[in-house]
Amino acid sequence: MARARVAAVLALVLAAPVAAASEEALTLEKAIEEALAANARLPIPALDVSLAAEREREARAERWLKVALESDFIYAPPGYSAAITNLGEARLQGVVRQPIYAGGALKAGVDRALANRNAAAARYRMAQKDVELEVRGRFAELTAARSEMDVRRAGLDQLSTYMSSLRSRQAAGQGVAADVLKTSVRVELEQATIADAEQRADEARLGLNELMGREPVAPLILAPQPPPQEPKELDGASWNSAPEIGAAQADALAAQAQMTIASAERRPHLLFSADAGFLADDTTHPFQTQFWDRVWRDGGYSLSLVFSWPVWDTGAAKAREAQAAIEAEQAGREVDLQKRNARLAWEKARSALRRLYDQIQILSKAVPDARDSYLETESRYRGGTATNLEVLEAQAAAVDAGVRLSDAVERYRVAEASLIRWGTP
Repeated sequence: MARARVAAVLALVLAAPVAAASEEALTLEKAIEEALAANARLPIPALDVSLAAEREREARAERWLKVALESDFIYAPPGYSAAITNLGEARLQGVVRQPIYAGGALKAGVDRALANRNAAAARYRMAQKDVELEVRGRFAELTAARSEMDVRRAGLDQLSTYMSSLRSRQAAGQGVAADVLKTSVRVELEQATIADAEQRADEARLGLNELMGREPVAPLILAPQPPPQEPKELDGASWNSAPEIGAAQADALAAQAQMTIASAERRPHLLFSADAGFLADDTTHPFQTQFWDRVWRDGGYSLSLVFSWPVWDTGAAKAREAQAAIEAEQAGREVDLQKRNARLAWEKARSALRRLYDQIQILSKAVPDARDSYLETESRYRGGTATNLEVLEAQAAAVDAGVRLSDAVERYRVAEASLIRWGTP
């Protein structure tokens, strides 16, 4: 019976904000779906993912041969030494270049680009989960504010009825002027508190509409959520799937690849190239027949292997290698930090969920008890065995119990959202 009573009270509190046709009500799942489809924050990290994918394609392409069509025309009339300038040069060639060995830099470049792409995807997932977390929070905030408004309005109706009774007694000549004044103050304070709850509801509605890409001032009718469920035992390592950890791990891999790229600067490099086309000298008379005869006569091709090995550069390459090593160490420590942060946030949410569920069970029993206590105290006041102060205290306790239940349910929803945020991939 006690469990059924708790469920009934919870259903009443959760259903209070809904006051229109069910087909128009916005469910939490629909709100999340709309926000993920229309939120203005998500396109930016989505473009980062596309950009990282293109950079990965570029890095992969750098490993393979490149074909280019190259030409130049150098006009050098007599004046310089003919042996040096060759009196100018005309060239039209197809050129093929293929890196053979670059000290591991090309493969490391692909690894770095792939890691950056994974990091960008993880950050996009972080943005999605942050939007979902905020939607859940705004939904819970709006539901709680409207529930509080209903609780307080019901309490105000009780006070108004009680005030009417007092005024009737005052009109009959009874000495209840002080009681009327105290009750009037209580009514005015409740009206001010309701106005504050209405403001919070409006702010939550505006924020939720903005998250979903709707007009901020558009009205919102929320569908009731199921009553809070008793928390289940969860895997203690669920926080390991947080995208912050995945992004940090990807950044660490990118930093490791950057170390290889920096080290490759000090290693030998070997490049193969081939060209075929036309290469002619003496461009001082380009409009003479003899010039064009030489161009067609001087067709040919060449093959070459280019070897380079940096030997000394006053320590610049070594400094870049040291910088990459420091950045790799930073990235490794960032992984540890993100793991600690994710675990702390997840554990706090899990602990809060258990404690808040217990509070909800207690408050669900306290709400009808407090209401019965108020009715009993008011009855005794009419019979002359209770004071006005006792009536007001009982009424305030009844309202406070309802408001605290609404607040506990809201905090339960927020803790549940945080647990989902940090405990799912």
